[in-house]
Amino acid sequence: MSKKNKPIYICSECGGEHSVWSGKCSYCGAWDTLKEMSLDLSLGGEKIELAKPVKLNDVKSSAKARIATGLEEFDLVLGGGLVSGSVILLGGHPGIGKSTLVLQLASNLKGNVTYIAGEESAQQIKLRCERIGKIPKNLEIIENQDLNSWMKVIEAKPPSLLIVDSIQTVYDSSISGSAGSIIQVKEAALKIIRIAKRLNIPTIIVGHVTKEGEVAGPKTLEHLVDGVFYLEGSQIANERFLRSQKNRFGPTDEMGVFSLTEKGLICANDFGRLTPEGKLPVGVVRSAITEGSRVYFIEVQSLVNKSVFGFPKRNSVGFDLNRLQMLVAVLARHTKVDLNSFDVYLNLSEGYRLKDPLGDLAVLVSLASSFYNVSVSGKFLPIGEVDLSGRIHLTQSAKKIIKTAQKIGFKVPVISKDSTISSLLDTAFKE
Repeated sequence: MSKKNKPIYICSECGGEHSVWSGKCSYCGAWDTLKEMSLDLSLGGEKIELAKPVKLNDVKSSAKARIATGLEEFDLVLGGGLVSGSVILLGGHPGIGKSTLVLQLASNLKGNVTYIAGEESAQQIKLRCERIGKIPKNLEIIENQDLNSWMKVIEAKPPSLLIVDSIQTVYDSSISGSAGSIIQVKEAALKIIRIAKRLNIPTIIVGHVTKEGEVAGPKTLEHLVDGVFYLEGSQIANERFLRSQKNRFGPTDEMGVFSLTEKGLICANDFGRLTPEGKLPVGVVRSAITEGSRVYFIEVQSLVNKSVFGFPKRNSVGFDLNRLQMLVAVLARHTKVDLNSFDVYLNLSEGYRLKDPLGDLAVLVSLASSFYNVSVSGKFLPIGEVDLSGRIHLTQSAKKIIKTAQKIGFKVPVISKDSTISSLLDTAFKE
């Protein structure tokens, strides 16, 4: 006798399952997020197929060449191109350019591409293609969000690339729950991954992100796919940065840079290619960071102004505000640059976000330049991490930056055990 359906309660925030309802999720601590789901405990009289163990030595490995997408920056982040049978999760904020990017990939591939349109109609997609200047002849649009309706179509005619835009809009009609719910996103992703692996179809799944910048849905979604990539950037800037958070077939430290134009996303190969020049404006200092196999040169811009309020302002764009406050305190403690009564504004050029602590020294020089109203040479490139005691450290990646910078013509100050912040500031203003 089969057991009756038993209700379970799933948290809409983290996907945690509970046997009884409660006001607070015991996994993530969120309140009023438990939703009732029906769990069928019966086996339905179906026979279970026994698993067949296979020795690893007997498995035939078929290493196939990667599929080039035609976008150099995208291929760089992936590790050389798409891998057959791989499933990629592409996330990003609304309007950042995710749909434009996948449409450009579809137009560059030679084989047939199937596009599951969950958010836009076929007419809207055609208008987008006309705007970027090319309508792919190999692109087939499916507007039905029920994955059970197009799974058999894909099995009958496997495409060269499958695009699902987006995972939060497709649903499985055999499961209760609306599209975008925790259980629907998880089950839909599992079925898509299963057919992609079985038919060896490279698949790109577009996902929405939360206000924290993470892909919406259960966290297990990121564990299921082969790669998780985020398209980042500002709505007021043209630069778009593609970064990898997970990549089973390539590096996770590479960064692809695009420029968003009327014709779509264009590879910005010249991003971060600043050359040494004469005197810079006051408060502007050059810095360099590594992203995978590349070294990028950026500008650190600061403005120090006498505060007219009791509590001075601290604001930063592209740099961690807490670290900026720490560096302001270090500067006041170990030099004569006391900014306790000054408003401090810090900005990174071209919308870049500086996370590498090697940029600490450039931030300090920039603040001192604005404070003293003295400009710094465009050839001067301070590199180093600064701790609370004022000591300067060089990480392993600093060697690569210094070698590349010196080839171009930058002057990188020599960091030794006796180096102090004050001595480096004197060197910067003498250049």
